[in-house]
Parts: sequence; C-alpha cells; structure tokens
Amino acid sequence: MELSETLFQRLYLIYMPCCVLIGSTGNAMVWILIKSNRMLSRLPTNTYLLCLAAMSSLFLCTLFIFWLEEVSYIYFNDSLIGIQFRNVSCKVNQFLAHVCDFASVWLIVLVGCERLILLYRKTRTLTTEKACVQVVALIAVAMLFNSWILYVASVQHGICDIDPAFDRMYHVMTVLETIVCMIVPSMIIFTSNLLVVYKLNSHIRKYPSSPAVSFNTPEAEAPLTSATSLQSQGLKSYTRVSLGRLSSHFSLDLDKPKIKSKKGLRYTDVQLTRSLMVVTWVFIVLNMPNYIYRMTTNILGVDNQTVVMQNFSLLAHFLLYTHHAVLFYLYIFYR
Repeated sequence: MELSETLFQRLYLIYMPCCVLIGSTGNAMVWILIKSNRMLSRLPTNTYLLCLAAMSSLFLCTLFIFWLEEVSYIYFNDSLIGIQFRNVSCKVNQFLAHVCDFASVWLIVLVGCERLILLYRKTRTLTTEKACVQVVALIAVAMLFNSWILYVASVQHGICDIDPAFDRMYHVMTVLETIVCMIVPSMIIFTSNLLVVYKLNSHIRKYPSSPAVSFNTPEAEAPLTSATSLQSQGLKSYTRVSLGRLSSHFSLDLDKPKIKSKKGLRYTDVQLTRSLMVVTWVFIVLNMPNYIYRMTTNILGVDNQTVVMQNFSLLAHFLLYTHHAVLFYLYIFYR
C-alpha cells in the first residue's frame, strides 16, 4: 500500500506540469484564433471565452508555482525555493487559485445562459461592451469573495494549508463555496441544458429535413434576397471550420441589396450549443469530487490522513487540473 501511495504521489507530481503545458497551449490557441479574426472578437460569447482562457491560464501558473514548491520541499529541502518565498506565495497562490476557480465557474454559467437566451429570443441583446462590464464585475466579486484566503493560508509542516487558528472560518467558507461555486452553478447548468435540449428537439421536429438554419443576431445578420435569388447567388463564408464552434457563421450575398433577415437555427449555432453542453457537463463531473472531498473532511469530520482519503484527495485534484487542461480543446475540437 505504501508503494502504491508513493507511485500515486509521483504520478501526481509528474501530471501537474503536463497539465500546465497542455492547458496553456489550448488557452493560447483560443486567444490567437479569436483575436486574429475581427468578426470573432466582436461576439459577446467570445468575450466570456477570452476571459475564461485568461482565468484558466492564471490558474495553471499558480499550479506551476505550487509544483515548484512541492519539488523543492520534497527533493531539495526548500533549498530550491526559500521558506520566506513559500510563505508569501502560499497566500498569493491560494488566493489566485480560488479567484480563478470562482470566475471560471460563473463564466461557464454566463456562456451557457447567453446561448440559451439567444436560442429562445432569436436576437442577441448582449453586446461586447456589456459582456466586458459583466466580466469586470464578476472578477471583482470573485476577489472580494475569496479575500479571506489571504488571512488564513499559511505553510504548515512544509505544506501550504490553513492556519489551525482559523479552522472554524474555513469550515464555514467551505460550505459557502460549495453552495456558490458548485451547487448553484450546477443547478443553473442542468436547467439551462434541459431547456437547450428541448429547444433543439423542437427545432428538429419542426425542420426534420433541414436541421440547420440560422438565428438572426446583430453580429451575424446577413443581407439576403428573395428565395429565387438565394438559389442563384453564391455565398461567401467569413469563418473557418475550426472556428465554427466558437462563433456564428457569417455570410453575405455580395450582389443584392438587403431585403429581409433570415431567422431560425444556424448549423454552427447548433454545433456551438452542443459543444457548450458537453463542456458544462464535463465541468460538473471533473469539479464535483474536489467539493465532495472538502465537504467530507471538513464538515463530516472524516479523517483526511487515511490512505484512502489521501488518494481520494489526489484523484480529486487530478480531475480539477484536468478540467483546466482540456477545457478549450473541448470548445475547439468537439463535433
């Protein structure tokens, strides 16, 4: 058992830098894809996605620093990174990690709700300016909500942990975090996904032979002619297939004046909505074990020093780091 535990811990230390590398690459890809395309950068949904990529990258940076500290403590007796640096970085890293987690959770909720509203209202009332204001407000709330970490985090027996003097506060905040960052977002995600599935099924029943038409949105409004001219004129696409899941599909009839707007469900709207549903479900599955572990050890009083609970803790963190590593690959490549 001791051997398997040691192997599990070593795999844990090896897995962390892999997550940092893979996740940072995916986040960089999203930034390049969106910012290099003028039309994509104007979509409110992509404002959320850019901030989500930034929060995920910041979380991975804190994870890399944590990994350096662990390696320094285990293999170099803190000679690689001094104890004074560890005391400061413990507070800062814990604070930033909690802020990034909080912001990431609610950014995923905002993305899902924006898609849901678009599907049902058939017009996008949200602008990039409003989305930016929402993002700034969300980050401010996340920093305020998690400011308590700066007071209670400290190095205990070589490990960044909670000062025992603040155990009571930690238990209360664990319950509150579970409600605010897991239970409430999961309920919203579950409800919105059900409504999305209902809308998509209604669309398929209404258009059984043509499951992909387009929603009318300000960024994706297309000047169109009558049905006869549409059949005779070629349409030029302004997006790549790889970006279709991150935006609406823009098209123009270059030769005819604007007469009416086309309404319905666009194929790429359907694809984006489906990929977002996958991402939201993956978020719940990969984040749930971490909150279960925290509730079990801090509220139910289960001993976290047993081999089973230590391995469960490692597994929960494996899944949490995996979420940040694969998040945007699901957005980009899921079909």
